[in-house]
Amino acid sequence: MSALFAALLLAQAASATASARPVSADAFEALARDAAAARDAGRLDEAFALYTKALKLRPRWDDGLWSAGSIAYDRDKYVECVPLFHRLTAIKPDLAPAWTMAGLCEYALHDYSAALTTFTQVEQLHFDGAPELSRAARLHYAIVLTKAGRYEKAIVVLAELTGVDRKSQDITIAAGIAGIRKPWTPAEVPEAERERVAKLGDAMSTAMELDTRSAIGKFEAAVKEFPSDPDIHFRFGGFLMRQEPERGIAEIKKAIELEPEHIPALLGLANIYLSNGDPKTATTYALEACEASPDDFATHVVYGRTLLESNDYIDAAVELETAVRLAPESADAHFSLASAYSRLGRKADAQHEQEEFRRLRKVVDAAHP
Repeated sequence: MSALFAALLLAQAASATASARPVSADAFEALARDAAAARDAGRLDEAFALYTKALKLRPRWDDGLWSAGSIAYDRDKYVECVPLFHRLTAIKPDLAPAWTMAGLCEYALHDYSAALTTFTQVEQLHFDGAPELSRAARLHYAIVLTKAGRYEKAIVVLAELTGVDRKSQDITIAAGIAGIRKPWTPAEVPEAERERVAKLGDAMSTAMELDTRSAIGKFEAAVKEFPSDPDIHFRFGGFLMRQEPERGIAEIKKAIELEPEHIPALLGLANIYLSNGDPKTATTYALEACEASPDDFATHVVYGRTLLESNDYIDAAVELETAVRLAPESADAHFSLASAYSRLGRKADAQHEQEEFRRLRKVVDAAHP
């Protein structure tokens, strides 16, 4: 991140006013003035040392925490910037830029689990902040989601980023990695995989821009170059469902031919046939997904829904109870289980699941107004 970007980040901080002047007020004011002067003159090491001294006198000085944290980030001192920004988030929990900077520091330290938690909070705050900072938050959030194996969520975040910004090389690479379902950061892509990632990512990010004609051409080129790649067939098939559904289904089926336990493709076909009023065929694909990945709550949700539509309410409830146990935070799982209980005449249980569904939906809606 450039020094110019660092200056932009400095501008995000809210000026703090002490609630009461401590005994060392004069010493603090002198340190604060000297720190700001050193920062503005580009003497960043000196400025950081002065901010550190001032923060010892006034630990909750939010402007000082922001300035010291930003300097540490700009100087690649990520171990030092993480606690500074998290101290700021403790003081101002609704300050999205502070959460974003904490997440960027954690990402730079390769602490991807912590970064995922932090960027999830930024999402809850609607990625508020200057455009460049908001863009960085969305992009890195997608990358750490991919690192955690949450590929479909990562793709959704990248599509949202493309919608509010524009297609970029960073988005293209991130989309390609998520598209082939590999838990990599861009720096971790093996040399032998870079071309595949780039080609699929280019097609996917073009689709995110809603350039249908160009996206189809790029997907076709990727399929031609990598005809045995199930993920490319699956992504192409999913994209085609709005334009050419029969061709889309054929591409998704090709993915399963190449990889019989391709869970996204199996679930995709189950949902497609369920939407088309063919629960019998849908159940076949959903069962295969469930057997191939029994610890994935999504397979149980889809299988349970196909059983519901087949009027097998008892078995549907069993599957959906498993889904809720595996992912109690899933609003969709609770909603489907409520439907199963309702059809079984279990009114109290159905009402409980509906209430849990509404509670979880409020959380989701708050993050995506």
